[in-house]
Amino acid sequence: MERKEPTLSGGDNSERDDAPVRRATNHHDEPRASRASAEYAPAAASSGTIPAIALVLSLVGVGGAGFLGFQLMEAKTIIEKDSARIAQLEAQLNVTSTESTQSVAALGINLQKLDGEVKKLWDATKKSNSDHNEKANALSKNIDSAKAEINNLKGDTNSLKQELLSHKASIEELPPRIDEVNKNLAEQRKKVTDVAAGVNALAGQVKSAEGLASRITKTEEAIDAIDDNRRTINKDLLQIKQQLGIKN
Repeated sequence: MERKEPTLSGGDNSERDDAPVRRATNHHDEPRASRASAEYAPAAASSGTIPAIALVLSLVGVGGAGFLGFQLMEAKTIIEKDSARIAQLEAQLNVTSTESTQSVAALGINLQKLDGEVKKLWDATKKSNSDHNEKANALSKNIDSAKAEINNLKGDTNSLKQELLSHKASIEELPPRIDEVNKNLAEQRKKVTDVAAGVNALAGQVKSAEGLASRITKTEEAIDAIDDNRRTINKDLLQIKQQLGIKN
């Protein structure tokens, strides 16, 4: 019975060594998975107006959840193997009555070997948890980067919307201006018609060729001025259409 005490104390030490592994695994893995899912959910909900971006974020979240799930299963498998190994080592300490004749020195050597094995297993488990935490942190950074890119895309989309609204306002202002130009052109045409009628009337009334020629010259000058004005108006109208991107 006295030689079974190392087995009990060894089992307690193994349980105490195994307990931090479980607490560390639960402390580092499950909250990270929940936190990653919680951080992802608002981003997916806020991007409902942009289906393509929402799809990208959904794929990132699903991939992250799958990756964390795989890491949790891997860590659980390692812990189960370590627990089985520790149980096997503890079983080796349960000496039978036929082995009770072993010397205390031999038991001490066996205990040292077992302690070394337990330490190796603990170091391996600790390293595995550390690697898992590093991968989880890297995945969390990738998710944050994806969220930042989505926010940038939202800003670009809002800028495009504002530009479209500005162009729409300019286009809505165009028809009244075109109507005004057309009205001016109609008035100019009427003036030209009136001048032509006046010229015809003067041609019948004026008997003097010199006086008629002088009046015709003035009338032609007036017509030229009207044509210059019309060309200026047409040029301004063309510039307005080009600025607004309207094709003829």
